Amino acid sequence: MTPLPLCVVVAAVCVLSLATNTLAGFKNPIFTSQDPWVTKVDGVYYYTESYCGKADICVKISPTLTGLSTADWVGVWSASAGNANSDEIWAPEMHYIDGAWYIYYAADSGNNNNHRLFVLKGSSPKGPFSEGATGLPHGQMKEQSGHWAIDPDVFKAADGKLYITFSCTDYVNSNFPQRICLAPLSDPVTISGPTVYLSTPTEYWEMRTAPIQEGPVGYTYNGSTYITYSGSASWISNAYSVGILSLKANSDPLVAANWAKSGPILDRHSNVFGPGSVVFVPSPDDSEYWVMYHAIDKANCQPSAYACRDIRLQQMFFDPSGYPILGYPVNPGVDLPLPAGESGAPKGHTLVANFGDAWGDHAEGNNNGGLVAGKWNYTDRFGATSNLGGTWDQIFSPWNPNPQDFTAHVEVQLVRTGTTTGYEKYGFYCAYDDENNHVELFLDVKYKVLASHAVVGGKDQGWQNSNLPANFDASQWHSLDCIKSQATFTFVLDNGAVRATRSLGIISGQTGLVVEDTIANYRNLQLIVHY
Repeated sequence: MTPLPLCVVVAAVCVLSLATNTLAGFKNPIFTSQDPWVTKVDGVYYYTESYCGKADICVKISPTLTGLSTADWVGVWSASAGNANSDEIWAPEMHYIDGAWYIYYAADSGNNNNHRLFVLKGSSPKGPFSEGATGLPHGQMKEQSGHWAIDPDVFKAADGKLYITFSCTDYVNSNFPQRICLAPLSDPVTISGPTVYLSTPTEYWEMRTAPIQEGPVGYTYNGSTYITYSGSASWISNAYSVGILSLKANSDPLVAANWAKSGPILDRHSNVFGPGSVVFVPSPDDSEYWVMYHAIDKANCQPSAYACRDIRLQQMFFDPSGYPILGYPVNPGVDLPLPAGESGAPKGHTLVANFGDAWGDHAEGNNNGGLVAGKWNYTDRFGATSNLGGTWDQIFSPWNPNPQDFTAHVEVQLVRTGTTTGYEKYGFYCAYDDENNHVELFLDVKYKVLASHAVVGGKDQGWQNSNLPANFDASQWHSLDCIKSQATFTFVLDNGAVRATRSLGIISGQTGLVVEDTIANYRNLQLIVHY
């Protein structure tokens, strides 16, 4: 059976659930490649790569996303020897702009320190392509800093203007750090203003082995503009991750202070290592979005990560502002549904649900773990009300589960407890990775304790109890906070009225609500990532 994202009605609202269907599906990986780029034009998908064996730059063409796995390579362009763009052709991207086809790529003359940006132009996606008329030899783009540059991507921002983003250094050579740069375009081949340095590596997920930000992809969704990128050393199997820059509404993209960094929005998990180079693409019927990326099945690929990468697909979602929600990377070999519109696959949706099942269990192929349990009432993603009768009722916030250091926060109010279990309590998940790795915090008014519980690596870590204040009134609203710093969890009631600490080997996880035979009100559920 194949898991299919559906909307299940719980108390007259929609939750993200994973049901089953009998349609044919697919499994990751779908084919061997790296640095993926895919675009959909007039109902057809175009995937580009360098060095496919038929030419220096090649394209796969398919009417479906999963059909790219078996589509033939078509060679569309090869460089002449001895030129500035003859060697180390990296990460080509095909774009259809104003009736013409363009391929943006990085190349050098045989020395990585000389990598610069180039563009080709053609009248057909199958070629022929010629070097763009940029005013420099061989279609080199007139990037004004003159510094080392790779991974060009062209996009329209919310202001309707065309921009090129790329990975750059502060030098004419490849000395670290690698940063995210942006420049304006007056037309698809002409950079018309100075390069702006938008971001530099500062976070743990950008600094593994080397300080790197690369592979940027810009997009605008629901009027908001973003740039995704890969962080950390690309040649280390377990290093790569994905971050994002968000542009402040109604602001100038060429002012670095208008961009805010967050992430990771995708990182290593379970049996998936080094996910990166994400690109978002609609399903054949345009009712869903899917993320394509490369990843690795093992943490110690030799001689480098480049030898083991392959291409993956999984459904993704957006929040109302257009911020992408990718979940965890899905393990290789897990059954996935076909994208909506392929071979009868039903219509889907792009908006992330307020609550639903957990990401981790399904990413690992466990369709019985991390499911919504019990009856819940809610109208938004910040709060809910539970019901009596359940022995462990739960519901999860299906937002980004990948950050490792954060504060999970919620405010709770007891309505009443039942009498069926003898252990009635109410609380929330501080971090739920999967059914074998989770941390939760409860208020137990029967025994008058703040109680934390955890399971790590499938082993129950037991309960830790702290006495509630003598004047604790459960009918009033109270705040619960879980502050995670690496393996240290600090549990806080009412801004310090009760505080306890535990060391637990949980790397990441999502928040959620959980009760045992209790009606409780919840509000202001938040996950505040530490930067």
